[in-house]
Amino acid sequence: MNRRWTAAAAGGLALLVAVTVSACSGAEGAATEKAVEAGDYVALGDSYAAGVGAGNYGDSECKQSKDGGYPQLWVKARAATPFGAVTDATCGGAVIDDVQFNQLTELDESTGWVTLTVGGNDANWFSVLQQCMFGDGATCQTSVDKAAASFETTMPDRLDTLYQAIRTRAPNAKVYVAGYPHLVADPGRTGVSCDSLTDAHRKALNAGADTLDELIKARVAAHQGFTFVDVREAFKGHEACTKEPWIHSVRDDLSESYHPTADGYQAYLKELVAVTG
Repeated sequence: MNRRWTAAAAGGLALLVAVTVSACSGAEGAATEKAVEAGDYVALGDSYAAGVGAGNYGDSECKQSKDGGYPQLWVKARAATPFGAVTDATCGGAVIDDVQFNQLTELDESTGWVTLTVGGNDANWFSVLQQCMFGDGATCQTSVDKAAASFETTMPDRLDTLYQAIRTRAPNAKVYVAGYPHLVADPGRTGVSCDSLTDAHRKALNAGADTLDELIKARVAAHQGFTFVDVREAFKGHEACTKEPWIHSVRDDLSESYHPTADGYQAYLKELVAVTG
């Protein structure tokens, strides 16, 4: 379910009016430059992009957080230099094909900014987590290895196709692809309470997350105008089962399990701002 934020601020509307007047005056080059600089923003992706875990959801289908996901936080952070129209096309549970065929319709030439997080569901990462939570270290490692082998084989081409489709629909956009954090405390870390997730489990899970992030990072680097936003270091020491976690452990609302907390999405925002200025 797509949601367009109408509170884009009068300043953003004024900028768009200025662009239109400039274009009508014949200053087409300047107008194009301003349209990109102060263009529309579209948020794409899965539950990590939708803000699942932050609470205050707008609907039960996609669980877009109204104010706690990194797209919403970024809009607030840019209040002094607002976007034009802002559209949230994210949806919890989305895979690459969902983004490509259900979300990209929100993009066009007026889109100046795009954020995206997707790939974790294609890797079937929640199922891997379950295998690790209820299996021994060897079972966990085998599950992670199978998932990693699968997405290393199939995901690069699918990501390339998605990124190319984004560029085709939004030729003027700057695209920021945010990755995933380590979900659990690194092995050997003291003062953690990880229940059934031993050092062996956590080593396997975090290595799998690294494989996924590095794969996404490599594909992003191959596309001009795309930037990878790496959040792993920002979450270091705040993974699930640490003393001050920014990742939920198992929750009564299972959809929030192993998703960022409100503080976790603030960490996403910090890394996004670091690369966007």
